[in-house]
Order: sequence, then structure tokens, then C-alpha cells
Amino acid sequence: MKIAMLGTGVVGKNLATKLAQLGHEVKIGSRTKDNKSATQWAKENGSNASAGTFADAASFGEIIFNCTHGANSIEALKMAGEKNLGFARKL
Repeated sequence: MKIAMLGTGVVGKNLATKLAQLGHEVKIGSRTKDNKSATQWAKENGSNASAGTFADAASFGEIIFNCTHGANSIEALKMAGEKNLGFARKL
């Protein structure tokens, strides 16, 4: 399964790591494509792991986990893109 992980903190990276180890393709998303934490995570976690922006991850995933800090979640979801999230209404 293709899984999008929004957020590069401890929760997002730990969930993403385990899901990649279980054989899922996981793309971790952040504000920028070259986020150091996300790109390092992808390098360390093999061929099932990749990194990109929130929008890259959201368009990739069949399932999307929002692991961003609560105060930043609305902004992250807006950056992920309404069309990528399948929302019926705007945030």
C-alpha cells in the first residue's frame, strides 16, 4: 500500500519507519522538498521510503496520516492540497 506521512517529527518518522519495514511504500512530506530530516529518513529506510513536500506525499498516498503539530495542521493540510486529500469542502 502507498502511504503518505505528513510531518517529520518523532511520531511521523516512527510510524513511517515501521510501515516501510512492513513492506509499504511510504512518502514522508514536509513544507519543502529538500527538508533535511525527511531526506535523511528516506536515505536510511531503503527502497520503500521517499520524501517530498506535503503535496507530493498527499498525492502519492492511498492513506494519509497527518502527524503534524496541532498548531500547524491546518496549514500543512492546505499545503497538501484539497484535490490530493479529496475534501468536499475547503479548510
